[in-house]
Amino acid sequence: MTVAATERDAYWSAVLAGDAHAAYAVAADCVSRGVLLPAVLDGLVTGSQARVGDLWSTNAFTVAQEHAATAVSEAVVTRLAPLVVEPSGPLVLVACAEREWHSLPALVVTHTLRAAGVRAEFLGASASREQVVTRILDTGPRLVLLSASVASSLPRVRRQVEAIRGTGTPVVVGGRAFGADALRAQRLGATAYAATPADVVRMLDTLPRHVPPAAPLRTPAALEARSISASGDEVARDVLADPAVAAALGSRPGSPDHWTTVLATFVPHVVDCVVGALLVDDPAVVAQERVWLEEVVVHRGGEVAAVESLWTALTDRLREYPEAVRVLS
Repeated sequence: MTVAATERDAYWSAVLAGDAHAAYAVAADCVSRGVLLPAVLDGLVTGSQARVGDLWSTNAFTVAQEHAATAVSEAVVTRLAPLVVEPSGPLVLVACAEREWHSLPALVVTHTLRAAGVRAEFLGASASREQVVTRILDTGPRLVLLSASVASSLPRVRRQVEAIRGTGTPVVVGGRAFGADALRAQRLGATAYAATPADVVRMLDTLPRHVPPAAPLRTPAALEARSISASGDEVARDVLADPAVAAALGSRPGSPDHWTTVLATFVPHVVDCVVGALLVDDPAVVAQERVWLEEVVVHRGGEVAAVESLWTALTDRLREYPEAVRVLS
């Protein structure tokens, strides 16, 4: 049994109205007529949130509208949680990468796992290494599942992988930041990559019980990544101060939805994407981010040339790092 199109429409209308009670009523009705919770979460919450993201990127939603819509679905997932019988299976800790604030996907995964009988515990958005390690030592989980939606989180995923594997605990990663296969996850030292909650359930019987510390990353690209990361804030400031970038941005208005504000805000994000691309040795990380950023800027009335100026300035700022220049080009 699946969510009906009329139910998806009703849920979306509630999200647009910012009405968490109405949205929950739609979801609860689905459950009451026999739709399994994972199908409800996927058909209503995940589908709605993808639509929210598309509307923001095309400038049909403001930042405020995006946040309000996300808050509705977060409230719905939280209220649906008690409908799951307390599971008795193995414990899985679910956490978002540090400074990763897109917590809704991880929250949905947590309750999908719980519906499958897994004792999943959500540690929240932007879970610090210390927080995760402390919880590992307190509970002894079967594995830790790290979620990352944006590519700029990849460097912090690596640091968390190192910390988690230092306890001997397997670490599985998932989310849009890892692309469509396991390559980026493997290069960051994760024990495994999971595309879906069902993948996590299948891994419970096959993953090792204990893993060694993560091997150090010593490729030329990884060494550059470490150096650039250490001066990331300075690199971002220098790029914004570049005359061509400053001229392209002009005098920015206060609106968080104006294209100049969006582009300037995303400069540190782009720097972190370069670091992430170097760690996983995948220039597609940066290429995909550029295409997305160009679309965001153009939909807000800006010009592709502004993004070109940013890329040129960043390439010039990192000219002493040949691997970084390679991924930027």
